[in-house]
Amino acid sequence: MRQGLPDWLKTAMPESAVAPDSIARTAREQVETLGLPGLRDEEWRWTNLRPIQRGNFAAAEGIGGDIEPANRLPFENPIRLRFIDGIFQGVPNDLPEGLTIVALADADDSAREAAFSPVPAPAVDNPNDVMVTLNTAMAREGVVIDVAPNAVIDRPVVIEWLDGATESAMSHPRVLVRLGESATATVVEHIEAVGDKPSWRNSVIVSTIAANAALTHIALGLDGDERLATERSFAELARDARYHSYNVQLGGKVIRREYDIHVGGSGAHTDLIGLMMPRDKQVLDTHTRITHAAADTTSNEHYRSIADDAGRGVFKGRILIEQDAQRIEAFQSSNNLILSDNAEIDAKPELEIYADDVSCSHGATIGRLDEESLFYLRTRGIPMVEARALLIAGFAQEVIDEIPMDDLREWLTERVEAVLANRTGMNAG
Repeated sequence: MRQGLPDWLKTAMPESAVAPDSIARTAREQVETLGLPGLRDEEWRWTNLRPIQRGNFAAAEGIGGDIEPANRLPFENPIRLRFIDGIFQGVPNDLPEGLTIVALADADDSAREAAFSPVPAPAVDNPNDVMVTLNTAMAREGVVIDVAPNAVIDRPVVIEWLDGATESAMSHPRVLVRLGESATATVVEHIEAVGDKPSWRNSVIVSTIAANAALTHIALGLDGDERLATERSFAELARDARYHSYNVQLGGKVIRREYDIHVGGSGAHTDLIGLMMPRDKQVLDTHTRITHAAADTTSNEHYRSIADDAGRGVFKGRILIEQDAQRIEAFQSSNNLILSDNAEIDAKPELEIYADDVSCSHGATIGRLDEESLFYLRTRGIPMVEARALLIAGFAQEVIDEIPMDDLREWLTERVEAVLANRTGMNAG
């Protein structure tokens, strides 16, 4: 059931400063008609947007660049693109050859149109897509990242989303990533709160990956008990393109991430790998949609959740294989671990096939720690708390080990172990 827009949002909704004028005006009209999605909308029935409805958020103004993240990622020389409560802090000067970055406000008309025309396009009359439409209506900041054909960018491009620097800050940034033919790059979203103030970021990333190019996209949601986020990523894959997504969510009040991947060229492949660890009363939600629109394409999706206290993990993954997309291999799994009687995990894998020459599978499991494994470790003299810690860490590690960066894997392993050590479910005996 659609909800009306809260009064504060109507007041705070000027037309976008970076979207093409006609697109921004149309988006605003659609948002005012649709309202925000509610629990009776199928795609949102597990994620309550009440904290946003009641938030009374406003766009931040005049934030300087002296705010630093508390967590330092283990990269020697990253290319940092910092957004503080959605305000872009500027393009660094030391860009490698083959990489061009410009603020969206300074981009040419074709780049701005590409940024606000994601493929697959959201349905303008669908309340499930209203957050993308709201971003289009209200985007004030953004960035365009272009990788030239045949360029290999060895340094990761790190988009730092630093939220909560000002009270009740709201932002709607838009990012466009374009890889030319046979290009290679890594984009890392470093997401964390820089204070204990409530904040809401509604961001959209649009990626186009040309023939034989490869984009690695890593999202790291690290902390922030008052942080709200609705995040959407679109990716379009041409012939023999590769899109590798790794999504690790370790904290936040209500976090909703959505991926829409259009595998549109023959020989293209996508990986969607994720780990969510909700605790306290956190809601960590990931929705994915992979569309195989060309023959001889492949996808692999593997998500895991560990829910403790009264935390809630949500995973809904949909794979669509279109009628002319023959000889497809698509695999999806969702494995989930509940550590507390008050925790909840909702998993819904979906597979929709209109072709007849495919090899596909999907499934989900939800359970507690294996008693036989615990018993085995106890018989080897390992105390209960340590035995539980080993099993839980091992469950998470299977996702972390998929990340193709040695230093980041080690850093995340330590981070996950530290998070687990502070949870009540770890110490239950």
